[in-house]
Amino acid sequence: MPRIKLSDEITVHTFPKPPKNFDPLKSDEKTLARYGFPSRPEDPKLAARWEAVMSRGVRFIAPQFRAMPYKRRRLPQASAAEHGVESTDIWSGAVVHAPAGDSFRWVEGTWTVPNAYPPGNAEDLVWYSASTWVGIDGIDGSGDVLQAGCDSDVMRFFGFTSRQLNPWWEWFPAGTFWISNFTISQGDTVNCLICVTAGSNTEATIYLYNLTSNIAVHFMATAPKGTSLVGNSAEWIVERLEIDTNAPELAQYGDVYFSEANAGTAKAKLLQGGTGNTINMVDGGNVISEGIIQNASVVEVKYTGPLS
Repeated sequence: MPRIKLSDEITVHTFPKPPKNFDPLKSDEKTLARYGFPSRPEDPKLAARWEAVMSRGVRFIAPQFRAMPYKRRRLPQASAAEHGVESTDIWSGAVVHAPAGDSFRWVEGTWTVPNAYPPGNAEDLVWYSASTWVGIDGIDGSGDVLQAGCDSDVMRFFGFTSRQLNPWWEWFPAGTFWISNFTISQGDTVNCLICVTAGSNTEATIYLYNLTSNIAVHFMATAPKGTSLVGNSAEWIVERLEIDTNAPELAQYGDVYFSEANAGTAKAKLLQGGTGNTINMVDGGNVISEGIIQNASVVEVKYTGPLS
């Protein structure tokens, strides 16, 4: 597999282009792995979804990456769960915690990318963000988080409004990398699947699929030096970011629904986002973004901050 060094800490491997008329539905597991296709799930419902997606003729493109040093991510300051609700200063959504003696090996979610608006208390020349993503680790004291998704950012200046959308991935504590040739627009529906390599805690394959355009990217990422995945939590999140020199600020984003909120463990246990805890984002004692369970596989995240 072609190897790309993104920084002193981070390396990714891309996959070879499959031959013309390649049909993943008729391929064995070894061939699927060679071309970077996710393997067939054993669970019958997940297998039916896999077949439905693979039959669409998804067009994979070779990803191009660019570092995003002006965006800073960190692990949240989280409270202990009370009645199924956890609170943090920067994350909101839902989390499932791994059973004792087990660890998460994959996570997925599907959502519609929101349009970002300045909140009611917005200041000029300040970036506000609503970063939507799925990931493993980060809220249980693991010290790392493997995550991928899309940032919706907005800034108001002199009567004008500027917006940007950035699909990205990160293996914290290393930096964030924008997938610069993977186009996402407001209102597009995307799916993210992260699969940890069998027998490894330092290697995983990331899939980002734009269902609206039927275009996807996939690549294998290596953990930064000294970091390994713990696998003690899986999340479906809307996050606020620190951009440039600003404190983390949340954009007004409306609602985000994470469907197909699934995560699997090393012992082949399937856990869904709606069976875990919700996470509320709190600022100054006020909930500004709320996690809401719709059903076992659907998590809603709702903006509850100042309205414009």
